Parts: sequence; structure tokens; C-alpha cells
Amino acid sequence: MFSVLPYDSHLEARWDRFVMSESVNGTFLQTRRFLNYHPQGRFKDASFMLESSGSIVAVFPGNLTDEGEWISHQGSTFGGPIIAKHFYTAERVMHIMECAEEYLKGICKKVRLRPTSSLFSLESSDLLEYAMEHRGYRRQSELNAYCILDAGTDPLENCEKTCRSVFRKSIPHNLEYREMTDAEMPEFYKHLCISKAKHNVKPVHTLEELLDLRHNRIAEEVKFRTLWMRDPNAPQKETFVAGMMLFDFTSAKVRHAQYIAPNEEIRDFQPSTAMYINVLREAAKDGFNRFSWGISTEDCGEYLNLPLFKFKESLGAKASLNLIYRKEF
Repeated sequence: MFSVLPYDSHLEARWDRFVMSESVNGTFLQTRRFLNYHPQGRFKDASFMLESSGSIVAVFPGNLTDEGEWISHQGSTFGGPIIAKHFYTAERVMHIMECAEEYLKGICKKVRLRPTSSLFSLESSDLLEYAMEHRGYRRQSELNAYCILDAGTDPLENCEKTCRSVFRKSIPHNLEYREMTDAEMPEFYKHLCISKAKHNVKPVHTLEELLDLRHNRIAEEVKFRTLWMRDPNAPQKETFVAGMMLFDFTSAKVRHAQYIAPNEEIRDFQPSTAMYINVLREAAKDGFNRFSWGISTEDCGEYLNLPLFKFKESLGAKASLNLIYRKEF
């Protein structure tokens, strides 16, 4: 069996090294440098790791809610468990889950696990998923969408005919796709809030948190891109068209769309489509094999936004799953 070590701040460097270099399904989303951008008090951290002979074999980022539920992790898209490369075998994964569950029974009433999707893992998550289902966890699925990229193929060729026609309407409008500057971030955030408000939600991150992620916590993994339209009669005059926040999962060669902020006032062409084609082209040029669009479901997969998913399919997207596992003790 394994020994349990509750997370403490002095373990941060060791934890992050394991997640990024020694695990089969770790990403920057489970590192402490990312999770710690949340201010103290937002979550009651209850993360822990499992050790064997002094070596980490798994980490479980997680927090406890007031209702007694342990969640991995509310501050991240994926929480875990994160498993060591050399321990990703059927027998060892079964033992890891058994040991973790015995520990969790002593600190909570129920568990919600959000393991890293196979899309972002070095290996398939099938083994871990079987271990959780074998132990009686109830599975829920969220529908994600992703595009396959090839550096030698223009992503526009993989789009449906109607999508290609919509994109071509944007070509005559003197658009410039570029890296977003810090000075342009407030404009991006303003349109992001407008876009989110249509669905009665707010961005998960504040503008200050986005700047912190960009310059301090995940400077290598996060990118901000923007699309501007120049006035042909006044070249110095620009109109914001759209902006995006992107995450790079370099080990899995996946680029992910975290936020899209279109200018809702533009009517001559579709800002989102113009932006999407540009980011797809850049991702393919940068050597990424896949582009993740994120989920099109709400309420842990109970509601499917079919028009949104069909729009992603028009861009050549295919389906993948983000899984949630629940169990009550």
C-alpha cells in the first residue's frame, strides 16, 4: 500500500515537478503555480499525494466544500487523479484508487473526480476510468470538440462549405491577426464580459488574474491573440474584431481555446469565424496536432448546446469526452 501525504506549501516544487515531468496525465492545470492564482479563502484546499518508498506515485489536487464534498479541483478544468508514468499499470492504478478512497472516507461524505481527458494525456485514460467505474463511481460525460491539424493542410479546407463561405466574407475587411498587448487586454475583457452576459454568467477570471497568469504563473502555456480591422481611409484607426485566450498543452501537442470575445456590433461579417480560422492556422503552423474547442454542455453534461456544437462541427471538429466521476460514502 501507499502512504498519504496531505499537501503543504513546502511541497510545491516537488508537486509541480511530478505533475509536469513524471506523470502520465499531468498538465499545468494541476500544478500549484496555476492553482495558487486563486486567492486564499476561495477554496478550502484538501489536496494530497500518495508515496511509495519516498517517491510520488499519484497526486490528488482537490478542495472541500461546505457540504462535505471533495472535488478535484474546483479551481481547474481537470483535477485528477494524476498518476506516475511508471505506475500506470492495472494493478498499481487499482491500488492507488483503493488507498485514496480509504483516505477520502475520513475527510468527506462524497467525492467528485475530474480526471484529465485522454485528449490532453500522454496515454489513454481508459485504465484510470475503468478503475473508477470498478470501484462504483458514477460517470457523467461532458461533450468536448476538437480539430485534427496538419501543418501541410490549411484548416479552412476541413471546414464545411458554409463555414468557408462565411470566412471569405471577412477577407476584404483589412483584418490584422496578432498577439494581444497588455494595453489591449481591457478591450478584450470588455467584450468577453459582454459575450458571457448573454448567457447570464461572468468570466471565471478577473482581468487582473488574466494578467497574472500571462506574466507570472503560466507565461509559457497561455497565449492571447486578437483580430483588428483597419479603416482603409485612416490606417491608424482600428476596430476591435475579436480576441482569444489560448492554452498550450505542449506534451500532448494540443492547443485549447479558453475564451473567445467577439465584437457583437460587427455585422458585415462573423467575427468569431474570422478569429477561429486564424487561430487554427497558427496552431497548425506551430506544430500542434489538435485544437480543442472546449465543451458544449452545461450542468455537468446534462444540457447540450446543440447549435454551439454544430458550429464547432462546421469548423471540422470531432467529439471527445470530459468525464466526471462521483461517489458517496
